[in-house]
Amino acid sequence: MPALNPPPWLVEILQSVNLWDAVLFVAGVIAAGVGSWAFARKAWPALRAFARAVLALSQVIESLRGLPAFIARTDATLAAQDARIGEIHHELHPNSGTSMNDALRRVEEGVAGLYTAVDDLAAVDDRLWLELENTHPTEGGNNRD
Repeated sequence: MPALNPPPWLVEILQSVNLWDAVLFVAGVIAAGVGSWAFARKAWPALRAFARAVLALSQVIESLRGLPAFIARTDATLAAQDARIGEIHHELHPNSGTSMNDALRRVEEGVAGLYTAVDDLAAVDDRLWLELENTHPTEGGNNRD
């Protein structure tokens, strides 16, 4: 077994240490170990919560990195939707006669005119039948059937 040759400064320090100093040093090391273990047991939940908070913060930061691209996509989508809404608005509100609303109004007016014409023709038909019955009376009454 080789002989231990400690450095001179260590020999000088160890020669200045008495038994009382050694006991206090060992007691301090033990106290520090026990204290650090108790501290670690009590601090572990807080340390774990801190680690979780750091991980959550990193996820938020990662999400924020994608925010400019998301804003650009949203702006483009909104611009396209605004254009479509303008087209729909043009078609659904009266304007210079080219909208669907104007075409529907023309159709409604035409159909209303047809109803008037049919009513007029029905009145003429009733009048003609009455004249026909007055010129050729029958025994049973009405010849319409």
